[in-house]
Amino acid sequence: MDSKALIAIVVVAIVVVAGAAAVVIVGNGSSSSSSDNPVDCKLRVLGNANNDNYLDKDDVSFIQDIADKGAWDRKTYPLADANNDGIVDSSDVALVNKFLAGTSSTMYYLDWNNTVSSVQYPLSSVLGTSYGIYTEFSTGLDMGIILGIYDKFTYMANGDIGPSDLDTAMYPNADKLTQVGIKSPGLEAMYSGGVRILTGDPKFLGGYADDAEDLGFTVIKLPENRTINDVDCIDTLVTLGVMFNLQNKTADFIDFYERVTTKIANAVEKADVKALSYVIPYTAPGYLPEIYVDAHGSGSMVTSDVTLLEMLPVKSKMSTTAVDGFDKVDAESIVALNPDLFVVSMFGYSSSKSYTADQIKTIFKDFVELGFDKSAAGKNGMVFAMPFENCSLAGISTILVLASMIWPDEFNSGDAWDMMQEYYDNFTNFKGDVKESKFAPLSYTALKG
Repeated sequence: MDSKALIAIVVVAIVVVAGAAAVVIVGNGSSSSSSDNPVDCKLRVLGNANNDNYLDKDDVSFIQDIADKGAWDRKTYPLADANNDGIVDSSDVALVNKFLAGTSSTMYYLDWNNTVSSVQYPLSSVLGTSYGIYTEFSTGLDMGIILGIYDKFTYMANGDIGPSDLDTAMYPNADKLTQVGIKSPGLEAMYSGGVRILTGDPKFLGGYADDAEDLGFTVIKLPENRTINDVDCIDTLVTLGVMFNLQNKTADFIDFYERVTTKIANAVEKADVKALSYVIPYTAPGYLPEIYVDAHGSGSMVTSDVTLLEMLPVKSKMSTTAVDGFDKVDAESIVALNPDLFVVSMFGYSSSKSYTADQIKTIFKDFVELGFDKSAAGKNGMVFAMPFENCSLAGISTILVLASMIWPDEFNSGDAWDMMQEYYDNFTNFKGDVKESKFAPLSYTALKG
């Protein structure tokens, strides 16, 4: 199954107005997303001519072949023009060879708006030995751990959870990160503090990216916790790996991602799994009893838990007029939708040093008992929870476990837990059994039992 293939929402049933935005409740509908993304690979660097997830000699050969033939199918191979001059010729071959040699040069990439942006290559030369990186969310730190540049992250925004709240077993010395605002982080102060690269989401970072570039920052215009124009956090990780000349660090991650997507596709095809309708209620520390939802909004942006869940055969029963698809809704209206399943998105718990696995289970149980347990999904044992942090990069490991809870006959539970353990062993600082961890997907039926 192609994780980028999402279905269009078709039937509008009820409109619930919450604050400044309206949530559109849809019956028997399906999910939708932007189809503007011109590439179906994760690596968005110009020079990745053959549309795979690596920049290598195969791309050099591919570009040389196009140059020799004098014919470039731009629609099919939009990344072949490495130097972005409108033609594919020997100069593109030379530039990709410079990339492969690690030679300083300008690298172009397709950003979150699918327009061409550029960075100084390799990005490590931007940092040198003295400068650091700013991230909006812990997802950026996760990328740093995978790439081996975690110590280069020196500033972090205070969103629902700030650096001082992060579990230092997972994020060593995170409490020493300089904390700034998420909407207005104070660009001049960050620049004076030695930050030279900014990473984040279009919802926040997109609002001050131009000002940051004017000050001299390198802004990576690729998302962390949101998907925009069908570009997600895995695209960001894979692309950063090449930008830092560290794609050897992302190779194992790409292999893991491809094994997961293959397992999903094989299980769905073999069993002819029927798509289920879903809603994602959302909570975070301090939110209860307020309830929010993550859904497809009126714009091209969705939160990453929506993108992750829709790797499975599911269809949304909700959309929203909020541009980013995140909005406040009352429990009664959500339950009235009567979806096949609820998947509660719990942000700020699993990465927090303040919460244990048992506390998270209690919070989930209390949340469900606000009324979701009385829904058809609740009565059928189809209410689950996913830590939101695991709905970004780490979600690729937890989605199989969730699938095995929803479709136990089609997805092998043992294999799913083994793969989740493999992910945390190889790509994070976590030590222990993931089944007993704060990162494990939760089933309301199991908690009641």
